[in-house]
Amino acid sequence: MTPEPLPPTSFCAAGHASPSLLEHERTLVALHESGALRLIDGGREGSGRRWRMSWGHGSSAVRAMLGVRESATDDGEVTFWVHAEARRPWSIRDQRNPVERMGLLDHGLKDPSSAYSLTEQNPLFGLREVGFLEHTFSRDMRDSPVLVYHGEPGTRPSQEMRRFRNATKGMCGLLPVDDAVRERVNDLLPADRRIPHRAVRLYVPPWWVGHEEDITVEVSRLDRPGAWRRIADTVIRVSSWRGGGKIRATAREWSALLDDPMNDVRIVPATRGGSVRWLPAPDDSGKRVLRRRLDAVTEEARAARDEADSAAESVAHRRGTLDALTAQAALARRSRRRLAELALRLRQERDSAEAALRAGSVAAGWREAREAELEAELYAEELDRVDDEVVAQRSRARPAAGGGAARGAEPAEPAGGGGAQAARSAPSFTGFGELLAAAERELAGLRFGPQTAVAVELDGHLRSALWRRRTWDVLELLSAYALRRRAGDGGEAWLRGFSYYVREFGGSRGISPSLVASGESEMVANTPRFRNARTFAVPPEVHRSGWEFFGAHVKIDRGGGVAPRLHYFDDTRGPTGDIHIGYLGPHLPSPESN
Repeated sequence: MTPEPLPPTSFCAAGHASPSLLEHERTLVALHESGALRLIDGGREGSGRRWRMSWGHGSSAVRAMLGVRESATDDGEVTFWVHAEARRPWSIRDQRNPVERMGLLDHGLKDPSSAYSLTEQNPLFGLREVGFLEHTFSRDMRDSPVLVYHGEPGTRPSQEMRRFRNATKGMCGLLPVDDAVRERVNDLLPADRRIPHRAVRLYVPPWWVGHEEDITVEVSRLDRPGAWRRIADTVIRVSSWRGGGKIRATAREWSALLDDPMNDVRIVPATRGGSVRWLPAPDDSGKRVLRRRLDAVTEEARAARDEADSAAESVAHRRGTLDALTAQAALARRSRRRLAELALRLRQERDSAEAALRAGSVAAGWREAREAELEAELYAEELDRVDDEVVAQRSRARPAAGGGAARGAEPAEPAGGGGAQAARSAPSFTGFGELLAAAERELAGLRFGPQTAVAVELDGHLRSALWRRRTWDVLELLSAYALRRRAGDGGEAWLRGFSYYVREFGGSRGISPSLVASGESEMVANTPRFRNARTFAVPPEVHRSGWEFFGAHVKIDRGGGVAPRLHYFDDTRGPTGDIHIGYLGPHLPSPESN
């Protein structure tokens, strides 16, 4: 005969546990004294024990029973029953699990068939022998539902999974498996019993299959409202039909466990500062019956007061909510007026912008900007040709001067560095690598850093020959300047920096002072990305960190997409007495180029 279910206000759990559960009375007394629950009475029943208790107030009040009995199993486990009755249908959302409330989680609660723990997960990762799991999913091997889901070693269950686990302790087993175990188990099972891939499946007990099929939910749908609630509601419904499993009990028997009085002992509640005392129960006289009825009436009155207090709190809460919503509505009305004003103003600004756009022409503006850019490039090329002619004219003028300076001519470049080559035209190099090698060999007073090797990227351009000639002239001027500064000749204005030296002697080589920049702009110097691009290695005697900011530079070419630059650091008055060349190559990142 199929047992009738318990009311939806009931919670029912049963299974096996360790023998320590027979000594659980001390834990219950401690929970009673701490106020976590209220012990009503307790006593012995044959070889077992039974306790009745309650907790909560008003509509949240719960009365419960815990029964323990020695089992006939070889490992000495005991059988336990938990029955709790609430004032409203049982829900995992707002009612705490009685198994956890009674403190039973330390006693190794298991399914009645000893297949799975009912309090914690049993991960099955990397198993080779999985034959025992075939019997787990066959009939008559489980008395409780089992939730099987995908898991991997070291991963934490989701928040919803943890809520489900905490709410169904004592009613449902949890079994995480990895892909390897799932595939080996599925090879042993029929198609309708296999573990799904990347999904959770609730295997209901065999005796429940006639009422409801297994529940399978894909992982991608677990975050939808109601997915976990459906699984939990099924587990709770199965618990109310506990009579269908190995531990058989009808609804009447479950109610009797909760309602029948104890014939052995009763509890005397603890007084302030006292302790719980267990006393022999009086005989079953009329006085005891009257006292029990009086206690029931008192409990009902207390429950009615609790419900009234709860209703008053609810009314106060709703009144506060109404006030808050009224204030929000007033704020929303004010915000709506403000937004309407802003929308009107923005619409007017949009109309004005459209009128201005119709009056002008974006395409014409782009054409003018492009024409200006092309014109600037033409002027730069024209200036380079003029520079080349000036250099050629001065080279032809040197022999005509007969070695002496004509009246009104530019001052002679001092000896040193490139002085030996000042009397002849600049040498011709096939590439920047050859130019750097010659400079390191012939030009004194200069030190070249590793970043100068980037100069080889300048080879292959249409203007590479011009760049190499101008670079050599700049390096010769830097060398002569370094030797003059190192010698300590004073009195000239150019001793304040290389740009003053170029003003006096750069004309003989076609190097204009406008090509020399003694530093970078504040934007470049103070922006880490741009400053780091101009920071190069120096000897430790120059800076103990081995790095220095090279802000001073010479423009090898004014325009164009490459715009080569030579960055140098003037240490002629420092410990090395040299000019350090940190970089020679394409223009470094800057606000204009980015």
